[in-house]
Amino acid sequence: MGGTPTIDAFDFARRGRQAQGSVPLARLVRLTQDLPEQPGGEAGLVHWSVQGSTGPQGELLLALHVQAAPRVVCQRCLEPFAWPVDARTVLQLAASDAELDDGSQDDPDAIEKIPGSTRLDLLGLVEDELILNVPYIPRHETCPGEQGEAAGAPDAPAEPRSPFAALEQLKRKG
Repeated sequence: MGGTPTIDAFDFARRGRQAQGSVPLARLVRLTQDLPEQPGGEAGLVHWSVQGSTGPQGELLLALHVQAAPRVVCQRCLEPFAWPVDARTVLQLAASDAELDDGSQDDPDAIEKIPGSTRLDLLGLVEDELILNVPYIPRHETCPGEQGEAAGAPDAPAEPRSPFAALEQLKRKG
């Protein structure tokens, strides 16, 4: 998609419009500035869509869906890997600072409010959602080297043992 897509968020939501697109991860500088080089091709794309609507009390809403797999570095083994993101969120447009600060942010079930704009940067919104969904300290569930080490060690304990049990085993061998 050429250029940064901008919308009149209020009109977009009122009319129930939709937009979608794809953008290379590398183009989202705030997201990728401290990450390893992002892949090219399909693996390096962010797919996004946004749907405007009006809520039951007339509130203007944007439903955002973002899919991507940015490369991050595991903080245990320091190996890069893809972190899959499939995020869906609904955002309520606020017309003023007073609407943003109405106290609803204390309600965990409240829809998140964002400042509405007649020139809302959709890619900025997509990038914000990705930043919120990529952990600050990413880690593999199981690092690649750990699986091989565990499989190659027949007497590897299934659970952590007491240091006293290890001493007892040493006494028996000695």
